[in-house]
Amino acid sequence: MRALLLLTLVAACASHRHEPAAHPEDKDRLYVELDVERGHQRPLGDGARAGLAKVPFVVVTPRNRGGDMELQVQVARLDVVGQETVCNIKILALRLPQHDLFGMAEGTARAGGTHDQASNDCIERLGESLMGGKVRALLHQRLGEKR
Repeated sequence: MRALLLLTLVAACASHRHEPAAHPEDKDRLYVELDVERGHQRPLGDGARAGLAKVPFVVVTPRNRGGDMELQVQVARLDVVGQETVCNIKILALRLPQHDLFGMAEGTARAGGTHDQASNDCIERLGESLMGGKVRALLHQRLGEKR
């Protein structure tokens, strides 16, 4: 299992190149690029953007446009258990432009129901929560490095 996770991380970190930081002089903001899994793009993206909107020093920028960090967001698990939907999200935080792994965040949540809307709600709420909590701490640490 650990070997598989390591291979996944190496592949994720080496998947594409980035431009140098577009705003190196701006020491008060962290420019963040989002890379959201295509299979759940809407709820993951909406949740991630909603969570990041609550972090005052973050500016979400288009991919490959000179961000300071890239957040790779993916659904690791999505299951129906009884009358609930269970979701697990993993987020890799990569330092740009080197594409070095800076940190990881992971969480699990449940939503009532077993339909598509329950899945979307679970994913979106968990993504927002992770961005506003665990990922915020990583971003704050990276901003300190930038300063």
